[in-house]
Amino acid sequence: MIKKLLAVVFGLLLGYWLIDDFNPDSLKGKRVLVTGASTGIGEQLAYHYARLGASVVVTARREDKLKEVVAKCSELGSSSQKYGYIPADMADLEGTEHVIQETVNKLGGLDILVLNHIILLDLGVWTGSHHNLSLIDKVMRVNYQSYIYLASHALPHLEKSTGSVIVLHSMAGKLGQPFVSAYSGSKFALDGFFGGLRQELKLRQCDISITICVLGLIGTDNAINQLKDYGQNFLLSIVKAESPSATALEIVKQGSKRVRQMYYPYIPVYPLILLRDWFPETCEYVNRFVYTLNS
Repeated sequence: MIKKLLAVVFGLLLGYWLIDDFNPDSLKGKRVLVTGASTGIGEQLAYHYARLGASVVVTARREDKLKEVVAKCSELGSSSQKYGYIPADMADLEGTEHVIQETVNKLGGLDILVLNHIILLDLGVWTGSHHNLSLIDKVMRVNYQSYIYLASHALPHLEKSTGSVIVLHSMAGKLGQPFVSAYSGSKFALDGFFGGLRQELKLRQCDISITICVLGLIGTDNAINQLKDYGQNFLLSIVKAESPSATALEIVKQGSKRVRQMYYPYIPVYPLILLRDWFPETCEYVNRFVYTLNS
């Protein structure tokens, strides 16, 4: 009986996520800021938003790459849309206010804030060394604190527009992953902060949506190269890496629908999260099985 009930519940959940009720027109005229947009998922997000009629500002550290992204956005969009870029290092927390204000100045307001940037350290075993510890501060500044700063500076503008915050998250923030302990910790922290903020906004009857995007293995150049460099060929042979463009499009769709949380790819990400909650030791065993410990 329980197995049948679980099967029905899982089927309903799967059906819910497979139904595509996205309205492309919902993004026309929206004003969007995408962080970490010089490459990978962030770059593809900018292109999808531009193609769907939104005005877009992109930010990252590399100005030359940002110029290329803006140029392509202009080709994909129309003359009525606005595009711009803001070179910024998210390790500089004081500079986050400038990023938000410049975006508002360029676009005349803000409807969607997409927090995508990260600093991803080289994969390796955490030994508690001085080198390990010296990196913690920067990881938390970029992957966690800067998200809070940007969202905080954006809240007054998003409240005016009944806008959205879209937070790119990871399976590493739901289930601790080997060889990326510091990164994993920063992603867990995001879950706590934005989950709490969402509740506070609802208590205040403030109509700002927060969508947390829980992502599996995405085939960005950085991710694939790091896994290969650390000898994780077995993982790459059994887990399909999703394309950054398809991932970005799903983020755009679910963010526009103001969903609370999305999982991509839905399988295996969502089943693994259920497994973590129901059978945590089994989940950790499966997790360890696909990784290779380098000597």
